[in-house]
Amino acid sequence: MRSLVLFAVVAIGLILGADAEAADGRVALVIGNSSYRHAPQLAAPVNDAEDIAAALAGLGFDVDLRKDVTIAELRTGLRSFSERAARADIAVFYFAGYSAAAGIGGYLIPVDAQLAAPPSFRAETIPLPAAIAEAARARTLGLVILDAMRDNPFPSKPDGRSSGGDLGASAGGAPLRNTLVFFPTEPGRIAEEGEGRNSPFAAALLKYLPQADLEINFVFRHVRDDVRETTRQKQTPYMYGQLSKDRIYLNPVKQAAIVPADPAVARRCDDLAAALEDARKGTVDQGGARDDAKDAVAACTDAVKQSPGADRLQYQLGRSLFAARDYAGAMASYKTASELGNARAIYEIGRMYDSGTGVEKDAARARFYYEMAAEKKVAPAIVGLGVQQERGIGADSDPAKAYALYQRAADLGDAIAINRMGELAEKGLGIKQNLKQARAFYEKSAAMGAPEAMVNLARCNANGIGGRKDIPGARRLLAKAAQAGSADAKRILAHIEDAKPR
Repeated sequence: MRSLVLFAVVAIGLILGADAEAADGRVALVIGNSSYRHAPQLAAPVNDAEDIAAALAGLGFDVDLRKDVTIAELRTGLRSFSERAARADIAVFYFAGYSAAAGIGGYLIPVDAQLAAPPSFRAETIPLPAAIAEAARARTLGLVILDAMRDNPFPSKPDGRSSGGDLGASAGGAPLRNTLVFFPTEPGRIAEEGEGRNSPFAAALLKYLPQADLEINFVFRHVRDDVRETTRQKQTPYMYGQLSKDRIYLNPVKQAAIVPADPAVARRCDDLAAALEDARKGTVDQGGARDDAKDAVAACTDAVKQSPGADRLQYQLGRSLFAARDYAGAMASYKTASELGNARAIYEIGRMYDSGTGVEKDAARARFYYEMAAEKKVAPAIVGLGVQQERGIGADSDPAKAYALYQRAADLGDAIAINRMGELAEKGLGIKQNLKQARAFYEKSAAMGAPEAMVNLARCNANGIGGRKDIPGARRLLAKAAQAGSADAKRILAHIEDAKPR
């Protein structure tokens, strides 16, 4: 069985508004590439493209269907699509065939590509973010579905960098509006081609895209569940990005009146489980007491039942379940929250893979989620990328790049990033050694409440690193760090106590 990785990028184009009956204009470019000249031919892509085109036409889209396109034809098709998308309310781009992934970007590979050397990617392929930017020209929303081989069969491979910059900005630098990314499986996993006319992912899309009165978030949840069942849990699609708060329907009918939510239910979840970085401070610490977590789980479960589309509540349910050590439940809630656009949930998924908490430790998958969250300016995710870069996880160690990532997170106000900048400055890694500057970084981070920085600053005070010695100050810092939960501080204080004369 040939394996397909189908990753679907939803970048803009459906219908906004709970009572919207139809968009003024719907356009689609649908491409299926099966007959590759320099790689094994594929059975499903042309079938999938034909069927997706028919489904979109049935939903009122003006569809441009193209099969087995060359690079010239792909460029021509995208130029035409770009012009049509700019005049449309909704724009859909679908590509089935080979692609080469690099980070969360990728390259669309036409049938005449040879890809004999890395430089040929620029000349012989289309960067995925460039295609997304074309769909983003639609006035309201647009949908890009990439149904493509992850295993690149060509001689040359991408260099691991993003293919077209970041998915949060167009080629001209303007931010994309309402960008969604829908993947049929997680990084490092291979999605199945299937044994019938369509791949499992395409078959699920064909089942649920036309369904009447199904809000778009639930379309993709149904697709996810269908694919999981069809592939016997081997393949789990998920959605990345965030649409507007308005309900979105591909096949809308008049919606029933919605019973207003009781704000007190959501407020209790907020009070018990909101993250420290949230506007409303919560009481659940992910390393805290399980009894407190039980109350938070109950409150947030009620809140999610009442408002299943609220990404904040789904995220807080995940935090509560994590604190209760229900890691499978936490992962499920984080994934739901991420599908609803919660950037912190995307980071938490990465953190679980990074630490191996409740899942098999997987640095590549952690990096994938960190990259997605970093694009949404989640500072801890940027720090996570910096740590991987510093330690050479998944690539050669590069302290200079790590320092740049820490600086980026520090600019967003992350205390841990500032502490790690201090550590690199103290060691002279990635930056010229500067003990005074290192101590200043530790002081700033410690003042922001980072226990790791308090321990580092205590060490500087105790040894006169980057400034004067201050033994009493060092002990005060260690006590404060220990109170904040630092195991290192507790260990050092215990050692000091044991060393006292009896």
